[in-house]
Amino acid sequence: MPLQYINELLGLPELQLHNLLIINAEEVHLEAKPVAYKQPCPVCQSEEGVIRNGHNEPRKIRHLNLLGKRCYIVVPSLRLFCSHCQIDFVWVYEFVSPKQRYSYLFHRQTVEQALGSTAAHSARMQEVPVSTVQRMHQEALPAESERLSKQAWYEAEHTSDLVLGVDDFAIKKGHTYNTGIHNLRGETLLDVLAGRKLEDLRAYARTNPSFLALKPKAVVMDLAQMYHTWISECFPDAIRIADRFHVHGYIIESVQAVRKSVQFTLSPRAKAILKRDHRLLNPPGDRLSEKRKIQLNVLLAFSPLLRKVWEWKEAFSHWYEYSPNVQVATQGFHRWLQQGEHIDHESVQSTLKTMRNWQNEIINYHRCRWTNAIVEGRHNRIKAYQRRHYFTRNRVYYKAGILVECNRHRLSG
Repeated sequence: MPLQYINELLGLPELQLHNLLIINAEEVHLEAKPVAYKQPCPVCQSEEGVIRNGHNEPRKIRHLNLLGKRCYIVVPSLRLFCSHCQIDFVWVYEFVSPKQRYSYLFHRQTVEQALGSTAAHSARMQEVPVSTVQRMHQEALPAESERLSKQAWYEAEHTSDLVLGVDDFAIKKGHTYNTGIHNLRGETLLDVLAGRKLEDLRAYARTNPSFLALKPKAVVMDLAQMYHTWISECFPDAIRIADRFHVHGYIIESVQAVRKSVQFTLSPRAKAILKRDHRLLNPPGDRLSEKRKIQLNVLLAFSPLLRKVWEWKEAFSHWYEYSPNVQVATQGFHRWLQQGEHIDHESVQSTLKTMRNWQNEIINYHRCRWTNAIVEGRHNRIKAYQRRHYFTRNRVYYKAGILVECNRHRLSG
């Protein structure tokens, strides 16, 4: 292939390739020189008094792979002298930083690979030391995080009918947690704050006026009291919605609690069947295959109480799916509560108490039909990031990495 076409392939318009120094099964070394003869003086910004004053040892710069081989560009380290300013300076190349051995394009490609995987994987792909990839990643992370965060906040501030999602995720389950603030309509993570206690949330609101400047139509949360208290203080006019999947989790727990109590009254064979297929009780019945429905009917035949609580669970799913407006939803919710009152089981009665306490937030789903489903998916991405990076100790890099991980696919470019 002619050298001028290789030059275009590598994306180096400032250089002119002159010679192929080395080529083997693993590496390609190309010699290049600047297209221009002189550069402006860094002080007076003029080329008039600039002269060449020799050169130092050539620089060998790692660039993007060429034809599946590691590619190195060998360029002269030219010394220049400005007769007007009486200073010496060295030729500055546009494709690489001074005193660096890796080009900007190589740096960008390596960082992109490391963002979606691990430093070790990117190092194997690029055939460079892992420490080099880690350094590149840490250098690029703050700027990339800031760019994506500005874009995410700009979208949130200029979105009509903004819907926020608030939920926590564990750093160490049962010990330390972070709270994420999400733009559900824009599918972006706006910020991550340390902790989930009410004083942590209030401190964040005091120190972040941009958060209080948002005008959300609704905020989706689970049934944690501190979130509802915090949001009612920050956005008193916003609709507070109890997340559908968290609410439904209480119903599933009641069904499984009844199943466990029934299980102990059955014969060993029936007990084994009910324990083996207990997950069939969780999903909506109309989503099961015909084979699964037959298995489910076998389970429900073991106990009238189990069938009764399963039908109560199904009625709740239908209430969520088919209530056309708030008025109908309110009436249907009260009928569902009455249906549950006829189920004589401690777990069901405890769940009914929770439902009554949060009935306004639960019914608000039918005012603004949003859930935190996308947030739960994002939590899986965050957990995968934490496993890949073994919990970055530096809080700044940890937060920046999560923001980039969650926003880079949505806010590309």
